[in-house]
Amino acid sequence: MDQTRPIPSEFYSSDTQAPIEHCLMCGADLLHDESEYFIERVFRRVPSMNIVEPLFEFAICMDCASNMRQDLSTESKKRVEEYFIQNARLRMDEEEKLNRCLLSGKEINECAEFSLHAHCRGTNLVESIFPYAISDFAMDEIASLLSQETIDELDRFKGKYFTGPPELADLINPKRLLPL
Repeated sequence: MDQTRPIPSEFYSSDTQAPIEHCLMCGADLLHDESEYFIERVFRRVPSMNIVEPLFEFAICMDCASNMRQDLSTESKKRVEEYFIQNARLRMDEEEKLNRCLLSGKEINECAEFSLHAHCRGTNLVESIFPYAISDFAMDEIASLLSQETIDELDRFKGKYFTGPPELADLINPKRLLPL
């Protein structure tokens, strides 16, 4: 059985300062049963203001993540999987997992953008390769591996699930929405 611990605050909703309760896609309640799901939070650093702010965050249940993955091109999935196999640093200690990029080794505090990823079950984080951080460098490399078909699908996903004022919607790069 996987090791678990309570979900750390790094994966809490920026709106509620509590765990994300529902799947972005289907609305399923994620916290009150043993549902397995993923959390992705993408941040940008604003050095002139000395802040790190979330650009977007979401939780997605296993079923929806699997369905979304099926909508991505075979070519993109293969390229991203190969990139992970070639670059993942699997021997990081717990402190490094959210402070250093899993794929490039780059320090997260040196990134203009970065993402945090978690695998959860109910109110607990499942510890395996998760949790981990991805640097702007690695996100750009992954984005370069995506087919136009996948980019179009991610753009549709963005349009459907991340609505709001156009000036805020423009901050969300659909290539950052790839559940890793």
